[in-house]
Amino acid sequence: MNLPLAFLFWAVMVVIAIINNFVGEKLVKGLAGDYASHLYRTFFIIAVIFVFSRVYLKKTAANGSIYLTAISAGLAWLASSLVFEFIAGHYVFGLPWERILADYRIGRGRLWSLVLASEVVAPLVNAYLLR
Repeated sequence: MNLPLAFLFWAVMVVIAIINNFVGEKLVKGLAGDYASHLYRTFFIIAVIFVFSRVYLKKTAANGSIYLTAISAGLAWLASSLVFEFIAGHYVFGLPWERILADYRIGRGRLWSLVLASEVVAPLVNAYLLR
């Protein structure tokens, strides 16, 4: 696994996610409502993760190590997202812990956990498809 490149891919996905969040809040929410905006933001970033994982694997994985590369990148992206979510979310963006944790309540329709799961699943699915 190329850790610096994996982190660069993750950082670009974060920038896209921030822009996506802004678009969801400013445009989609006004047109379709809060929950539709949440759905849009969630599924858009999952699609981005699938595309980026495919490109990353094409650039870095040798045929014999594609699954190892996929799981390594996925776990690195997941760990980076969790650290970013909890550390930057709270200490940099000033979000209260309740707000951060609320996004993990699937029973209440919050789908952030699907985004985190896609960071691990997308590289594995793409490894399978590319192999």
